Amino acid sequence: MATNSAVLLPQSTRPHAVSANARYRAAFGLLIAAGLPLGLFGLVNLAAEAVGLIPLFFAPFGLPGWLGAVAHLAMLQLLGAAGWIATRKGDISLHLWLGALMAGVIAVPFITAPLDSLQMSIVSVVLFLLALATIQRVGKASRTAGWLLVPVLGWLGLSAALGMVLAAAWTPPFALTQGMDNAPPAAG
Repeated sequence: MATNSAVLLPQSTRPHAVSANARYRAAFGLLIAAGLPLGLFGLVNLAAEAVGLIPLFFAPFGLPGWLGAVAHLAMLQLLGAAGWIATRKGDISLHLWLGALMAGVIAVPFITAPLDSLQMSIVSVVLFLLALATIQRVGKASRTAGWLLVPVLGWLGLSAALGMVLAAAWTPPFALTQGMDNAPPAAG
């Protein structure tokens, strides 16, 4: 005698569709998070241009200024992506550290012009130390996010090191002749 019964087979396509959907959502979230700091920089640039400020970017070793701008904007993208990856782990306190670092990185090109070499090197060192503290905290939450911040730390470290070298070279006691103007020769 034959019986009819429903055989439930596992649907193998359903879990894959959900995981693919989750992957697309995660990729879209990462794309948005990497673009948000750039949008914020654009808004700050728009407001600064309205009052007559232009950004000055760090471009060492005779590199063109546009290359410094590209590196700066890439740093902002890395900060956004690292923030998205790290905060998915559930540690909200990282938003404060990453937000402070982002604010500093966004503000530096606009405050560079009125600063002398010593003040600019102090700003660079403070920003480097903030990046060092941020990468230490982000690295504990997510190794991937920590590795994304390594180029940011390298660029800010180079800026801080060159700033300190230039500040030491043109400020007393190393450059005592900087402020010493000789009297013009007496006319005969």
